[in-house]
Amino acid sequence: MKKIISLFLFIFISTLTFAQSDNDVVLDIEGEKITKKTFVELYQKNNPNPNKTIDKKDLQDYLELFINYKLKLKEARILEMDKDPNYISEVKTYRDQLVEPYINDRNVTDALVEEAYERTKEIVRASHILIGIPANATPADTLSSYNRALEIRKRILKGEDFSKLAIELSEDPSAKDQSSGQDGKKSNYKGNKGDLGYFTSFSMIYPFESACYSMKIGDISLPIRTSRGYHIIKLTDRMPAFFSTADIAHIWVNFDNHDSKEECKRLIDEAYKMLQNNISFDSVVGIYSDDKYSAQKKGLLLSQRVTTLPVEYVLHLKSTSINTFSEPFETRFGWHIIVPKTLNPIQSLEEQRQTIEQRISKDVRSFRSIEEFANKSKKEYNFKEFANKINVFNQIVTDSVFFSKWIIPTNFTQNDTLFTIGELAYKQQDFAKYIQEKQKTQTPEYIPSFIDKLYQSFVSENVIKYADSKLEGKHPDLKATVDEFRDGILIFSITDKFVWNKSLVDSLGIESFHNKRKQNYLWKNRVDATIFTFYKDVDMKAANKIIHKGIKKEKTNEAISLELTKKLKIKDNPSQYFDFKWGKFEKGDNKIVDKTNWELGISPVIEDGKKKSIVIVHKLINPEVKTLDEAKGIVTSDYQEYLEQEWIKNLRSKYSYKVYDDVFNSIK
Repeated sequence: MKKIISLFLFIFISTLTFAQSDNDVVLDIEGEKITKKTFVELYQKNNPNPNKTIDKKDLQDYLELFINYKLKLKEARILEMDKDPNYISEVKTYRDQLVEPYINDRNVTDALVEEAYERTKEIVRASHILIGIPANATPADTLSSYNRALEIRKRILKGEDFSKLAIELSEDPSAKDQSSGQDGKKSNYKGNKGDLGYFTSFSMIYPFESACYSMKIGDISLPIRTSRGYHIIKLTDRMPAFFSTADIAHIWVNFDNHDSKEECKRLIDEAYKMLQNNISFDSVVGIYSDDKYSAQKKGLLLSQRVTTLPVEYVLHLKSTSINTFSEPFETRFGWHIIVPKTLNPIQSLEEQRQTIEQRISKDVRSFRSIEEFANKSKKEYNFKEFANKINVFNQIVTDSVFFSKWIIPTNFTQNDTLFTIGELAYKQQDFAKYIQEKQKTQTPEYIPSFIDKLYQSFVSENVIKYADSKLEGKHPDLKATVDEFRDGILIFSITDKFVWNKSLVDSLGIESFHNKRKQNYLWKNRVDATIFTFYKDVDMKAANKIIHKGIKKEKTNEAISLELTKKLKIKDNPSQYFDFKWGKFEKGDNKIVDKTNWELGISPVIEDGKKKSIVIVHKLINPEVKTLDEAKGIVTSDYQEYLEQEWIKNLRSKYSYKVYDDVFNSIK
């Protein structure tokens, strides 16, 4: 018998233990079951106790608030407020910000930041010859451009002059001399012969930049592919960056503004001689400089970067002392004299980090981080590809796609799988729709190359989209934060609809609410008083006399004020000398009024720091009801509370909910 009783007790205790486990339901709201574990976690997140101990009263209060919260969410979703486009957009924007670190690999980003920063510490100078690729290039066209670039490189390595070949063969227009006419005037632009001058990180297309920073002075690169074509690069110099930005003053005698180079040389020599004779730089700028914009500012060019300056400026900045004028020097634009004013040093990595990250996000190098995420996702979610199934699109896509007029042929019924990611399969019909949606008016391309690029984008977008959809499942903290924001926006919207906004527009409702509760909104004992306050030294005896006389004759405050201005001989801005304030005051409203002890009549002079005041206590006012306008703030607040209480009553009668007391009471 004892064994049976013991067994019964064991089963009973085990059942109790199981019933009070963390996974048991503590609350059911319209079928949404909240476990004890979830409820306690949410409570502890909002627990005001520093040591997170559970207070039963706090727990009960939280339970009531939690039920109200869930009922409001239920109502918001029933009203389809979660389908509002503005709500969806706001949640998406917030979520995109949260998931950005998960998609953009921090290690890759950090490496890109470090690389970019190290490059800012050094400036490089390069020349290039560009061989473009035809707009509608076939693989044969691309190979032809590559081979042309290779042949040019061979000629350079055999000793031909790089600059001459750049003028002759480069498809970069800046290499050759050019002229343009405007308003009947002709301007000549000297070509740079392929010389791009000095630059640093983010100044050039990323592949071009990377090639330059990997070269030694004098190196001739193999053909480097960028979006512009193939480049043959010659690195002509590299040196530590001795400034990030520079403030410079200059004199520029422009070749285009004068009849001959000889005249330009004569003018710059005259300017130089005046400077040597201690004529101020500002004066010489005004006489000789053809840069009218900077001449108006004493020749100043502010915040110049290495990429905005001709090569010769950079070299003379390096060799010229601060606030010292250089010797005249020639560029392809004319003759110049410069004065370095300020050379600002390169900032530290931490000072530049945010700016560098922002620039990376807008630069092609940012794709490295996204590509890394896509590649990892392909492995994680078992990406499989059937690349040969893409070839059919080379036959059905026509040049009309480059004029945004391509339509999926009606006889195209093939629907083989192109690739799978996780449980999803993307088929030929999906890609056909993608082509049709993404087409735009553009320069025609070789169809197979165009299809391949578009397909790679199609794959990348859908792999990232799939991996993105799994992030909340992989990262509970992310899910909790997104859900909290999503629900918070819904709570705000529905509370605004039924409480806050309603209290502002329901004028009849708030008036009725006030009328029924007038005794809740009473003024305490008050005093009707005027305070004359004096800010500057004036004859206070005279002022006191004027005020007494004015009150005796029952003059208005304004009339007394005019009399004070006149008798105290204040000519300008009387408000700088004194002012007055009339009002009805409760105890504590105004410390100067309180110092009168509310004695009727005119107070003696009351000093408060440098200010002096005279108070006229006109009458005492017994408690009275505040008008709606006088009590608008507190009445509105009380009305909102009333609306919320009535709304909660309605929600609790409208929707079902159940608290499992045994589970709730087991929370300790």
